[in-house]
Amino acid sequence: MTLQPPAPAPAGVPPLHGEPLPLEFSNTVFPVRGELRDGIGTPERLGWWLSANGGRLKTDLPAPALRALTPGDVAYFVLLRDALRRLVGAHVRGHAPDAWDVAQLNRASSLDRSWPLLCWAGEEPPTRVEMCTTTPLAAVQAEIAHAAIALLSGTSPAEPRACRAPGCVFFFDHARSRREWCSTGCGNRARVARHHARRRAAG
Repeated sequence: MTLQPPAPAPAGVPPLHGEPLPLEFSNTVFPVRGELRDGIGTPERLGWWLSANGGRLKTDLPAPALRALTPGDVAYFVLLRDALRRLVGAHVRGHAPDAWDVAQLNRASSLDRSWPLLCWAGEEPPTRVEMCTTTPLAAVQAEIAHAAIALLSGTSPAEPRACRAPGCVFFFDHARSRREWCSTGCGNRARVARHHARRRAAG
């Protein structure tokens, strides 16, 4: 599935690949001509990314909240994203995690302060309403952290992998299509690189 962004992306935002939310979030670091760029490093970029992924979030992010993003908000999302990238990298390579990164993920997970409330009065049927005492932006960080914990603990169906194409830093869900690359473009680059390597070896 390719996600359809709500508006033209600002400059410096990576494409969306429809990966599970924690991997899509991790992939907001991306290479351009061998140099890593940050796809959520400004309020404008983070706002676009959150809006583009809004259909996957339980938390409602109204447009005024996205327009009011500050550099401080960006710093918290980047902190979570960078810790998550290192944790996913450790997971797919079979390495031990850094305790600080685990603590950052758990910190974000604990930001969720929601509970169900029963609404039932008169002859109306009873309904369940979710109440929340945290801000929408903190709730989104918690959502991402909850999904990441499920991904890393094996309680989600996704199988995270690191793209094998030269120079790529993206992660993808191997369970979705059993491919070895994050995209067709990366698969083509990997095949071309192998072809050139065989020719050099033969020569």
